[in-house]
Parts: sequence; structure tokens; C-alpha cells
Amino acid sequence: MRLGICITGSFCSMDDLLYVLNDLKDEYDIEIFMSDHVNTMDTRFNDAQVLKEKIYNIIPCPIHTTINESEIYGPNCLLNAVLVYPCSSNTLAKLSLGINDNAVTMLVKSNLRNAIPIIIGIYSNDVLSLSGTHLLTLYNRKNYYIVPIFQDNYQHKPNSVIACKEKVKETIQKALDHQQIQPFLLGYKEK
Repeated sequence: MRLGICITGSFCSMDDLLYVLNDLKDEYDIEIFMSDHVNTMDTRFNDAQVLKEKIYNIIPCPIHTTINESEIYGPNCLLNAVLVYPCSSNTLAKLSLGINDNAVTMLVKSNLRNAIPIIIGIYSNDVLSLSGTHLLTLYNRKNYYIVPIFQDNYQHKPNSVIACKEKVKETIQKALDHQQIQPFLLGYKEK
């Protein structure tokens, strides 16, 4: 099974991404796609080059960062599923509105034409407010599947949710059968 993993700019969640990559590496032939921001921005959480080296140490393949590199995956039917993890609220909005302006959004668009499952692992401080409409739009759209989410800090960030990294593998398996894993709302994360 060939899986495209798209990495977007929820910068605080890159340790969870590395967990997911380790969890999936033995079961899938993985291709990595990365948004411009993750590819180039050094943040308080990660240096961009160091992050790419950590990813490469787990999945030793080229990291695709351009629209041209992503576009060919749809017409040539090169993937069985696409996982966007972490999916930032910015990417969530772009997918909901059909905006295609980077390697990640192009990969999703080019694979939707083949009814390939698109699995979304959301990490965002505002999904229970401004970005909520985009989550619900994709939840109700054909071929999109949501990794179960929970509030990560309901006392200090009541609108914030994160995907449950331990549920990614099961979500992918269900999505390959065109089923949404349930429940997808998990409550809140115990500290």
C-alpha cells in the first residue's frame, strides 16, 4: 500500500508527526510532501533542516515540496491514500474551499479525482471557533476522513483541538474501506 503523508504548519505537533511516521513506516510505502512553511521556517519548536533530517531518518525518501512534484501523483494513480498530518487550520480552510497553492493542496486535489481516501489529522487552536466550519465541511464531504480529535487544553485554550496520534493507523485502515472511524470526538486529553 502506498501512502502519501503531507506535513503542514502546525509547528508544535512535529513530535507527534515523528511518532506517526514511526508507527506507519513498516506497513506502508510512504512518500512525504511538505508545505512551504514547514519546509523553510525555523520556529521555536524546530529548525526546518533538523526536522527534515529527523523525517528522513525515519522515512528515507525525497521530500516533495513543489506543486509540480505533487501533481503527477493523481493522474498516474500512484497512491492508495493520503494523510495530511498535522493539518493546520490554514490547510484545513484551503481544502474546504478548494484552494490549491502548494505541494500539499495539490497532492490532495490530484488524488481526489481518483476517489483516493484523504485522511486529516487536525492540530489547531481555533477549530472549535473560526475554523470549525471547515472541519464540518470536510467531515461531510466524500472521500475525506478525520482522525479522532480531542481538546488538548480545555482550561486555557478552549477552542483548540489535536488529532489522536494513536488513532491514525486505525483511521487509515477504516478510510481505505471508505468508512469514518467513530467516535471522532474524543472529549479532552488527560494530562
